[in-house]
Amino acid sequence: MNNFKPTVCLLFFCFLVCLGEDKETSRKILKLESAVAELKDKVKFLISLHAKEIEKRFKDIEKTIKKEITDLQNSLKKCCGVTPKPTQKPTQKPPGGPDRRINITADDDLYVYLDGNEVKLKYSTIWDVPDTVVVPKGTTVIAVKGRNTYADTGIIASTPDGFFRTNSSWKCVNRRQKGWEDSDFDDSTWPPATIIKQYDEKPIIGIREDAYWIWTDKPSFKTGDRTVYCRYTIPKSKRFFNLED
Repeated sequence: MNNFKPTVCLLFFCFLVCLGEDKETSRKILKLESAVAELKDKVKFLISLHAKEIEKRFKDIEKTIKKEITDLQNSLKKCCGVTPKPTQKPTQKPPGGPDRRINITADDDLYVYLDGNEVKLKYSTIWDVPDTVVVPKGTTVIAVKGRNTYADTGIIASTPDGFFRTNSSWKCVNRRQKGWEDSDFDDSTWPPATIIKQYDEKPIIGIREDAYWIWTDKPSFKTGDRTVYCRYTIPKSKRFFNLED
């Protein structure tokens, strides 16, 4: 029993020491966490400070370059009497009315190009269901390839308001020529399209009654042209679809 008391005292002393060390450790941890948080705040501040400085330098450089360009343009104008072209053209919508939507189909296969760019069609092989093609303002040429695979043939198209429609103002040939679908292709030697018949006994939704089926002068399936290439050059006065045209 006499040895028990010192042992208890020793254990109690050790407990107090450990408790003190735990508190000291906790204080150290809190200090470290506080230091880390403070360091993070400083890093964020330094990053934002440098970002603002970099942005300011870029703006100063941009301003200097613009001034040098202006000075060079003025010098060129004084020296040679030349007015330099602007480095960028302002984006403006073309004048005139809205884009036109033309309904078009062929008996039997159809391909459509606007200024050389092929238009994706949904009903290109269904002759009595026309595709609707958006013709943007400023378009120069509507080019169409038609292919006859059976019996009757023809190409027919119109806008709902009759602004465009197939007639003898279109041109058609039976031979593919390089670049035939492009806006700068010379079709001056092409003959006018041959009118096969007007509209149809069976109405086609979206096609006007004053539109004509067109082809070359050989529309017969047995002895005629199976594939034709047609072009319509939009008159300059109509390219921006002015409402008064």
